[in-house]
Amino acid sequence: MKKKTKLKHYRNDTQLKLIGDNIRKYRLAKGFTQSELAFECGEKEWSQISRMERGLVNFTISYLLLVAEVLEISPKELLNDINT
Repeated sequence: MKKKTKLKHYRNDTQLKLIGDNIRKYRLAKGFTQSELAFECGEKEWSQISRMERGLVNFTISYLLLVAEVLEISPKELLNDINT
């Protein structure tokens, strides 16, 4: 019988906060409010963007790609400095 392995959930709060700081930096450079960025990403509320910027949510790669597209930057720009 095959042994079941327990799924591990990975979360690195420091890296999430650094990504959030980058989102905030590029959002402000574009002149977007959190509400405007959220609307452009198809959200009805600004709270998702707020949680991302504060590093409180473990978001999907798809959502990260969408945010980068709306901000007209490379996803790599949002990931800068996360390994330092």
